[in-house]
Amino acid sequence: MELAIVDIETTGGSPVYHRIVEIGIVIWKDGEVLERYQTLINPESWITPQLIQIHGITNEMVEDSPTFSDVAETILDLLANRIFVAHSVNFDYGFVKAEMNKAGYDFDKKRICSVRLSRKLVPGLNSYSLRSLCQHFGIVNQKAHRALEDAEATTEIIQKLWALPESESVIQYFLKQKSKETALPPNLDKQKFTDLPNDQGVYLFHDQHGKVLYVGKANHIKDRVGQHFGSHTHTKARNEFLNSIFDVSFEVCGHELMALLLENELIKKHYPRFNRSNKDFKLNHGIFTYEDQKGFVRLRIGDAGKWSNPIAVFRGNLEATQVLLQTSMKFGLCLRINGLLEKEVKYCAYETETGQQCLICVENATSTRYNLKVEEAQNQMSNGQSILLKTSGRDESETGAIWIHRGKIKGYGYVPSNAAIETMETLKPYLKSYYDTQDAQSILKMYLPKARKLGMMENEIGVFGLSN
Repeated sequence: MELAIVDIETTGGSPVYHRIVEIGIVIWKDGEVLERYQTLINPESWITPQLIQIHGITNEMVEDSPTFSDVAETILDLLANRIFVAHSVNFDYGFVKAEMNKAGYDFDKKRICSVRLSRKLVPGLNSYSLRSLCQHFGIVNQKAHRALEDAEATTEIIQKLWALPESESVIQYFLKQKSKETALPPNLDKQKFTDLPNDQGVYLFHDQHGKVLYVGKANHIKDRVGQHFGSHTHTKARNEFLNSIFDVSFEVCGHELMALLLENELIKKHYPRFNRSNKDFKLNHGIFTYEDQKGFVRLRIGDAGKWSNPIAVFRGNLEATQVLLQTSMKFGLCLRINGLLEKEVKYCAYETETGQQCLICVENATSTRYNLKVEEAQNQMSNGQSILLKTSGRDESETGAIWIHRGKIKGYGYVPSNAAIETMETLKPYLKSYYDTQDAQSILKMYLPKARKLGMMENEIGVFGLSN
């Protein structure tokens, strides 16, 4: 078995937008180096000062060097009928493949990642970077971040690994397409992927310190995680994402709604680096009541926080304002004391629009009479209903439950199927509290129209069910 051990230096992290500036190749077989190849390459683009600081290759150094197209045939011959090996192989392979395609050549090679191979054969190291492995094996790399020197250092690592008792069987396994070793991120233990279920739920990618990098929801967890790794696109962001993954965890959910709520909660809790949406706490707006010093009950709009208790919940200030305005005019409530007019305005007049008069500004109603109208308005304005929404559980022994109080999601969880749930007090111990946000409301409102009424609990709490 002959290996072509490759290392490259580039103008950036994406083979779509960046180019190779140097390539080093070591041809190795059975412990012997057969050939070495190295060349600087004119990338036909600018090398930034930041990258020059890393690899030391300047624009002047590559100005008179060949382009990749000039040397593509030579490189193709060197790699022919040999296994492509590199440290974090998908990065180097992605660039070489992209350059070959630009030069008009098809390129498809069997490949081995020396990071994954090291993890398998030498488990338990704190780091599997090229530098760390060189230190572990006592290898001296005089010119790190230069292509041939890094390729030679990788060759020495391969030499050490090849001498280990299990190396032959492990390498043969790595070369099998079904092993998926090449497709997985370099730092992720394959067993972590193998152990994933194909159930519905939420998965989390973690870095080497356990910090959450990404949270996702899936109908089939293992298949969805595999899709993250199986893409043939190679961008700087994608390479950074895959190289950062050291672990994956999951939580099975009984219903898609439960999975979406959990995903939304975890994204806001961990603020994962690679999630783009749902990271910010966009609080819902609510309509609240309070009694002023003169005994009048006022209706005001405010943020509907986790522990607040509004009479109605809305996804935005505009929606809340429209409802409060329409309801106030319908029941003759004062726009001024409900915060819908500027403070300097002494009177609110809307009888020409609705035929209704403000009970305070026009009729000088007492607080008792006025508050009765506020109560009527509250009863109409409340978008409900406090309900218990039941879903399928994670297995037949339990039922999913979501508690919605006056339109706000208060908590969710799983209840044993044999539990006697007759009141909210008996239900609450099975639920964990939930921070209701605009994103959560958007998720909930997609599913509420699909719910079927099953019955009633105490205090007129409706019980509704969602099927899968």
